[in-house]
Amino acid sequence: MKEFSRINTLIGTLGIQTNEKGVYRLYLENKIDKNKKETPKNKRSFILQNALNELKEYFEGEKKSFNVPLELEIPRFYKKVLLEVAKVPFGETVSYKEIAKRVGNEKACRAVGSANANNPIAVFIPCHRILASDGTLGGYGGGLDKKMILLRHEGINLNL
Repeated sequence: MKEFSRINTLIGTLGIQTNEKGVYRLYLENKIDKNKKETPKNKRSFILQNALNELKEYFEGEKKSFNVPLELEIPRFYKKVLLEVAKVPFGETVSYKEIAKRVGNEKACRAVGSANANNPIAVFIPCHRILASDGTLGGYGGGLDKKMILLRHEGINLNL
């Protein structure tokens, strides 16, 4: 059963899609289908309601990690990268190069960047915590302004 809901956050409205296994898609505001119908509140599964609650707590500063199940149906290398990205703690950053090392191929920085760019569940898998080796932001699907907001929310102040 697929479900969908929206939530207002400090980076704008986010859309969350779940199935019986977990969260499989988080839409940043610029990617939400405006006509997509939401699952009524009284018909939301535990997974969808829990995902909404965890996001609310994260954006209110009460939660630093997520426990909701995630469903990643992406190419194997991307999955390996994103599972490594998911290990980067709240309030910390690492470089694309460091993630490449952790997945066993130090020269795969661009592939790591591509995996991050195709992260279907941003925020839950915190690709905003991954920076270029020189400490600059790199990229972010929702825009660099949103990446900066998320980093500042986690207490990371970059001098850019």
